[in-house]
Amino acid sequence: MKRGAIWLVLLLLLSVLTTGCFGKKSPEDVVGDLSNTMEKMTGYKTDAVLTLQTGSTPQKYDVQVWYSKPSNYRVALTSKQRNITQIILKNDEGVFVLTPHLNKSFRFQSGWPENNGPLYLYETLVSSIVDDTERQLKMESNQYVFEVKANYSGNRSLTKQKIWMSEDFKPAKAEIMDTNMNTVVEITFSNFTFNPTFEKDAFDKDRNMTGALSSIPTLSQNGTTGKTPSGPFGVIIPEYVPDGVKLIGTESLTQNGEPVVVLHYQGDSSNYKLMESRPNAATVSYEQGLPVDLGFTIGVLTSTSEQRRLLTWELDGVEYTLTGDLSEEEMVRVASSTYGVSGK
Repeated sequence: MKRGAIWLVLLLLLSVLTTGCFGKKSPEDVVGDLSNTMEKMTGYKTDAVLTLQTGSTPQKYDVQVWYSKPSNYRVALTSKQRNITQIILKNDEGVFVLTPHLNKSFRFQSGWPENNGPLYLYETLVSSIVDDTERQLKMESNQYVFEVKANYSGNRSLTKQKIWMSEDFKPAKAEIMDTNMNTVVEITFSNFTFNPTFEKDAFDKDRNMTGALSSIPTLSQNGTTGKTPSGPFGVIIPEYVPDGVKLIGTESLTQNGEPVVVLHYQGDSSNYKLMESRPNAATVSYEQGLPVDLGFTIGVLTSTSEQRRLLTWELDGVEYTLTGDLSEEEMVRVASSTYGVSGK
């Protein structure tokens, strides 16, 4: 066979293989159709299971997301280990993180989720695909499989992600890998509905708080139902401390009539303090903030200046406030290391 004929056969074979993968569409056409699907939809509902491989024991969440254009969100995250549900809510009043079992909410003005969308949001998956000009696309078992960059500001060690979608662009699964290509975060979607109908008050803060309270028992320190106790409690010492930083002292004080313990850390690289308390149920408001996934709970991150940040979260009835000149990534590492630690 002549050389020209061989090249013609190879080109025809490549054409057949490409058609077999994506029909008559090129990878660019597929991404264009995905963008159009995102633009035309009026909202969605989804159920999923989120698994975080961030410690010795994987953390699992049941995730339920409701989204109604242009900017209403309801994200319910239920910890399978702790059997506790938190709700991230966005409506015309702002962004809320609701902790129903404590009857407590954080309210703040925020660019969330546009500025830092989590993996379980459809918009985050679509944007990561559309924005990556070096994306890879293949077909597996009648599903599109996208390999793209991971761009999560709170964790620079996450570098790659793999996203599976049906031919009508419903998400099936997603994984985020670290620099060694180990899967750190995985989410499996069990249900996904485009353009659902929502009740009028589906994104109302009071309706979501009272609805959750009616189905979730309030937990006390020992895990039984009842009011969260205030008063003295064991001090939690985070297991993670940045290099060059040491715990230099601990003090006890009273704030708003409640006992507070303050841990002071100092070093060449960073200076920060961690406050621990058992406050009564309340609504706390911040001018600016961002929900942050800590692996075992949802925290609220705010910036008091260009160098200083404040991270607040709750665990087993104790409210933590971490403030200092740590980076967001380091703050998350300190916060995450309080999980599973016994009080002293």
